[in-house]
Order: sequence, then structure tokens, then C-alpha cells
Amino acid sequence: MNKSINKLIAIWCCFSLLQCTGQVKHKMEYFDIELYKDWEIDTNYSPSERRKFLKKNNELLCISLYENTIQVERSSVLHPYTKTYVYNKKTSLLLVFVMEFYQFSIGVVKTYDETGILIKEKDYDKSYIFSLSQLIEKIKKEQNVDLEDKTQRASVRRSVDSILKKPIYEIYLPSKEDPISKRDYFLIDGITGEVIHTATYFRRRDEAINPFNKYILSLKNKEIEDNSYYKSYKGKDYTKREWEAFEEEWYRDFEEKKEGRNFFWDNIFKKLNE
Repeated sequence: MNKSINKLIAIWCCFSLLQCTGQVKHKMEYFDIELYKDWEIDTNYSPSERRKFLKKNNELLCISLYENTIQVERSSVLHPYTKTYVYNKKTSLLLVFVMEFYQFSIGVVKTYDETGILIKEKDYDKSYIFSLSQLIEKIKKEQNVDLEDKTQRASVRRSVDSILKKPIYEIYLPSKEDPISKRDYFLIDGITGEVIHTATYFRRRDEAINPFNKYILSLKNKEIEDNSYYKSYKGKDYTKREWEAFEEEWYRDFEEKKEGRNFFWDNIFKKLNE
């Protein structure tokens, strides 16, 4: 009987141990106003009773007080990265940490409970096979612009678009032809890194017309055009897309007859020899 009880106790202890190790622990972080005592007031912003703005060298700090939390945003005048810390107002324990690049979340956002145990992680980079670091290198190489340098006046957005059904990056750069009045726009596939679309627009005159929306509208118009009546041939009506397919097929048949070749078998043998 005692052996059975001891066995049950041992199993319970092991189970408890597994539960404890399953909880991700970290070095507990607390909000401490003393860390910022050597920072000076940032006079570029207007403070309020609930919000203070500080600066130190090239670093900027915004401390906001809410009903149950304290939020600290740390940014820079030199680079577009922002670190946001949300603390429990009562215990000063860290609840959430977020890293942002041009105001969109990157990396893993971690959420902790009121005792400091990690309870949630969300990877904002997961959908982007073509990574942010690859994007930065691509723009640096192809456009000679460093997206990590705020002084180059770039802007970056990213999202998983429901229309294109893929993750995308949107890059806005001062135009090479007229950096004061115009912007160059690049729409980049978040999986392959391919440039899907480019555009140049006047900042003041056309800025209200989002270049991404214009691109989507052009796709919709092309879809309508491709599926609308285009012409008739030998009593049959064709859409533009159908007519282009018909023309291609007719041309292939013509070439086969002229040269005594069969493109079907040519393609088969070509694939076998690759």
C-alpha cells in the first residue's frame, strides 16, 4: 500500500515538474524611472500630465501613463526601429515587448502575465520568407538607399494582402528624377523578393491616390478587359484573353506545318534532355 502511495507521489512530482518547466521563464524586467534620470526634456514635443518626452544624444523616449499600464517607447533620430515596453502599473512588471520598423511590428512579440511568466508569443516575420534583412540589402544594392537610415527619407510598409493573397512590402523613396517633388514606389513580393510593380508620383498632387490601390485597380480593369467581348471570327465570339490564346495556337500550328515540326513532341524531348 505504501509502495503504491509513494509511486503516486513520485508521478505527481514529475508531472508538477514538467508543468513548471513547460512555463517559459525569463529575467523579470521592471519599469524604473531612475533609469532615465540623466535624460533631458525633449522640447520638440508638448508634454501632458500623462505623457512625458525625453531625449539623450540621438535617442528619444516617450513615457505614457494609462489606467492600468505604463508604456515606454524608445526610438532614434537616426534609425527607424522603435522598442515599446508595456508594464503593469501596479507591480511595474513587464507585460509586453514589441519591436517595430517604420511603425510595423517585427520579430517575436512577447506577452507576460502579472507574475512575469511568458504566456504568448507571436512571430510577425513568419509569413515573410523574403526577410526584412534581405529587403534592406536589396534596396541598398538596387536603389542605393539604406532603409535603416532615417536621413534618407524612405518609408516602408508591409502586410499580408487579401487581394493578392500574399505578403508584400511597399517601399517609398525620394524619386531619383526629382527627389523634392516626387516619390518612387516599389511593391515587392514578401515570399520571392520579386518587384511586382513600380510607380513614380508627385508628392503633393497625387499623394492622396495610393499607388498600391492604383495597381489593384489596374489589375481589376485588366481582368474585366481580358474577359470582355473582343472580336468575332468565323461566327465565334472571343474575349481578349481567348483571342490571344487562339492566335498563339494558330501561329504554332502554322509554324509546325511550314517547318514539318511538331511542337508538342519538341517540348517533350526538350524537357527530357534538361
